[in-house]
Amino acid sequence: MGEKFIFPNAGIHIVAQKVGEADYFLEKLKNAEPIDKEFNYIFSAFVSATRSITFTLQFVMSKYPGFNEWYKIRQDKLRKSKLAKYFVEFRNHAQKTGIIPIATPNSIFEGIFYEDTQFYVSTNSEIKEVPDGNVVDLSEKCLIEVLSVVNECYKDFDVYIDPRTFFTERALNILNWTVEDVEECVGFPRGYTDIDYKDDKLSNVEIRLNSLRRYGGDETFQVYLDKYIKTEK
Repeated sequence: MGEKFIFPNAGIHIVAQKVGEADYFLEKLKNAEPIDKEFNYIFSAFVSATRSITFTLQFVMSKYPGFNEWYKIRQDKLRKSKLAKYFVEFRNHAQKTGIIPIATPNSIFEGIFYEDTQFYVSTNSEIKEVPDGNVVDLSEKCLIEVLSVVNECYKDFDVYIDPRTFFTERALNILNWTVEDVEECVGFPRGYTDIDYKDDKLSNVEIRLNSLRRYGGDETFQVYLDKYIKTEK
């Protein structure tokens, strides 16, 4: 058996919390009135939270084998996304100037009529181009682009970060762990479940892992992936 994998202190729940934060502010944005000043407050919080998702993902996952090489490909994809680039510019512009370039429905700004809640380009602004479309719709599309990377990570590194996969023989093989290591991880003495179960269908290892599964961490990501990412059933 190779070297036993040692988990870093930072867990994937940190990323799940940041995704939850972006989801929270997007829902608030959907229910806010664009003419109210709170709309801009919420958008500012949303764009900041969404931008932070990839930062926290890199922070959490950087210690996992193969992640840095894996992420470079996804990072390049996000950098090439015009929508993702726009939202980075909105966040940076808001932090530097305090200005959020959103026009309210049926308003006129610098001689241009805006029928919907849209982004605008103001004179002498660092932002020279904005995406067409409704602000809320574009915000959700941006979050989906970011979550598509998270979704790939959750699948490709599942044995490290998905508690549903952790309690499997495949995970033990990849992590170079034993059932005794899992027992110790969830707070039991080594060998606590080591008895002969005499089951005709499941191995002793499978039964032991299944009995320990309930003591593992809660799965907190899937609710957001199901909400925003369309997957084939």
